[in-house]
Amino acid sequence: MDAGTSLDLSKATKLRVLEFRCRIPNVGWIAAALGTIKSGTLQQITICPYPATFRDLIVATDHQECQDLDRTLIQFWISHSIRPRFAYALEDGEKDVMDRVSRLLPDLTRRGLVDVVEQPSPVIRGIMRR
Repeated sequence: MDAGTSLDLSKATKLRVLEFRCRIPNVGWIAAALGTIKSGTLQQITICPYPATFRDLIVATDHQECQDLDRTLIQFWISHSIRPRFAYALEDGEKDVMDRVSRLLPDLTRRGLVDVVEQPSPVIRGIMRR
């Protein structure tokens, strides 16, 4: 999806697991998509930036978009007890992922409401998603 495209999840009434794969340094579409959810069965939200995107995510993403996503994820925690996950693939020399996540989602990380988990790179797993 590009920055101008919106994802309407209102008809996905049995949605249980939701994973956002970010290929562009933009998070506004994630908050917008989460705002359309009507499902009462959702149990997990995971954000997975691609390695090259992860490096640029904080710099290129509009500050307001980060705040909107941060607030939206906190609301999912409050209203549905959904603790979001941030899954990443480390690049060579990368160490402090939590610092990057805390710059992207400051209130969520300050409250300790995000799980940061390492996942294999899509290229390593033999999958190259576009």
